Parts: sequence; structure tokens; C-alpha cells
Amino acid sequence: MGVVNDSQQWRKRAGYLSGGVALGLLLAACTAGPTGGVQWPWVFKPPAMPTTQRAPQQPAATVTPPRTTPPQVAQQQPVRYPPGLHGDYANYPALRQFIGNMNRQHGFDIAFLEQTFSGVRRDGEALTKVGAPAEGQPWRAYRPIFLTEERIRGGVDFWNRYAALLDSVSRQYGVAPEYLVAIIGVETQYGKNTGKHNVLQALTTLGFDYPRRSSFYQKELEQFLLLAREEKVRPQIFNGSYAGAMGLGQFISSSYRSYSIDGNRDGKRDLWNPQDAIPSVANYFARNGWKAGQDVAVPATISGSAASLAETTPKKPSRSMSQLVSAGVRPQGSMKSSKVSLIKLEGSTDEYWVGGDNFYVITRYNPNTKYAMAVHQLAQAIRKRKFGF
Repeated sequence: MGVVNDSQQWRKRAGYLSGGVALGLLLAACTAGPTGGVQWPWVFKPPAMPTTQRAPQQPAATVTPPRTTPPQVAQQQPVRYPPGLHGDYANYPALRQFIGNMNRQHGFDIAFLEQTFSGVRRDGEALTKVGAPAEGQPWRAYRPIFLTEERIRGGVDFWNRYAALLDSVSRQYGVAPEYLVAIIGVETQYGKNTGKHNVLQALTTLGFDYPRRSSFYQKELEQFLLLAREEKVRPQIFNGSYAGAMGLGQFISSSYRSYSIDGNRDGKRDLWNPQDAIPSVANYFARNGWKAGQDVAVPATISGSAASLAETTPKKPSRSMSQLVSAGVRPQGSMKSSKVSLIKLEGSTDEYWVGGDNFYVITRYNPNTKYAMAVHQLAQAIRKRKFGF
């Protein structure tokens, strides 16, 4: 799915009418423009909001009494919009508060947001999936999901197809191309599965029906609406994962806004397009501290007290290789990295690895050691298949 640009010129609104008439004109404004595109008021630039209710027009023969209240006091009166929130979330006070915050903090029109959220339906599948992520599985069950013949062969094909772009991006950002390919392979199988959940519905559902992480998903919903406005598209058009991640690299909304790159310089950041997605993943890694020319991870054996140093969750490396060796860690290959840590992958038989700064950078993409190890091993398998080493 590509990001669609709905950038037709908007028809200027003649004015604000009161009560239900205002909402009626709002719906009528969503009509085809001169070139057949759909006009969505306030997506590009919120209109100036009225500061007072417009008084009914007086008959010509009636003399309007003089003001008794200073104008500056009247302008401070709150705007009263007609009630317009319907659908599955109409009775959620938290959503009404969210709408008010988006109006005050970012200038979104209340009626526009009410109209937008009135079309949202609760995503029950997203609620089911968020409680049982793949990362909850042990390493021996998790690894075979991603280290498959199909993903390895698909990675080589993807690399061959975009070789020139990957080479250019790798030189610019200092990130080895196999890791850019592997991230896209793990996330969406090279674009074959970018997600079928409506992002607006998924984020609304998780933001207001998943209390354990409601603040996180409400923040991502805020970022998503800002993203849609920046990219000049309707928020209803995006599809992605059950958690609201989008594009080939599955960027959440805050990452999309912070790290995405308009690689082909067509005026939009389209993460469903490899020309934008590949440099965006590289930019994410580079800005999170990827160090060119350094290794990611190497298997290790341990003895003595080394097991007490092992980490099962992502932590920034803080030891030198000599410190690990002194504690009984024996890396099974060369490992070039400024700092390292001992990583434990738990299972019926535990695995130990020495991870460097770049391994930790991968966990900034997804904060899980199993995820980072799957990316690393897939990257190495793709490179070996392509070059023979």
C-alpha cells in the first residue's frame, strides 16, 4: 500500500453556522474537487476557530442594542460545538478528553476529530494479538519463524533487485546492507505482509481498550494524526500491523515522523516504497548509534562466574572484551566493538553470545534480544547465500 497524496486545493468555507447546521456543512464539504479528488477540510491547515457563538441574524427593522460586555471578555468564552461523536467510542470520556487535547495542543478542529472517530470500529483482533506477541515464545520456537529458506532466498532476491540503492544507502549511513535487508525481511517478508489492520482503528482500540499500555498507544495515536496531517493524507487510509506499525520496515507513528526519509524526493515519505523505506531503516540505525565497521554478535562459551554477567533483556553494553574473557567468556570468533555484553538466549539448552554496540542498536528497533538475534542471524544467512561467506 502506498501513501496517497490528497493535495487538491480546498474550497474556502463561507463562514461558521451554529448548531447542527455547522456539522451538516462539514459533511457537505467532503466532496469531489475540481480534479475529482476528495476534499477533507482541516487536514492540511486547521481553520481559524470561532471564538463566540454567532448571534441569529436580526430582521432589518430591528435595532441591535449596544454591547454591554467588552469585546475581549466575549472572545474568551469557550467554543461550543454541537455533539458529534458517534460509533463504538462515543461514550468514552477518555476519547473526548483526547480530542480536546488535540484541539488545544495541535489546533485540530473538534468537529473534524469527532467525525473521524465516529467511523472507528473496535479492533478485537488487535486486542487479542497484543496480549500474545511472538517475542513471548522461547528462542528455540522463535528462531524458526524467521530463519527460513523462503526468507533467506527472498532476502537475496530483494538485495539483487535494489542493489544500487542498498549500496548507496549503506555508504551514506554506514550500515551494512545485509542488516537493512534483514530488518525488512523479519518485519514484512520484503513487503509481502505489511499488515491488514486499519491503523486508526488499531491505535484507537489499543489506546482506549488496553489499559496496560493505554498511555503509549494514545501517544502513538496523537503522533499518527500529526503524521497524516503532515503527509496531507486522510488518517483513514493507512493499513498496518495490529499495533499500528506501517510500511516495509513497520515504523510506529512516532518513528515514522522522526526517522522516515523521502528517498526518491517526490515530496512524500512513503514507507511502502523501497526507495523511501530502505534509507529510512538506515537512518533509524544511524541515529540510534550504529557504528560502521563494527561487528554485531558472535557465539560464546562460558565457564566460572561468567553466567552471572549474562543479560536476557536489552542493556547498553558497558564492558570490554578483556573483562568478559577474564570472567570466563570465550567468544567463538572475532568480535570488533567498542563495548560488549554477554547475552543469554534461554531455552532447554541456553545459548550465550557476545553482543556489541550494534546489537544493542537493533534492540532500539524492537526492545527484545530474541528479535535482535533473529535479525542478526538472518542477515548473516542472506549474506552467505549471496556471496558464499
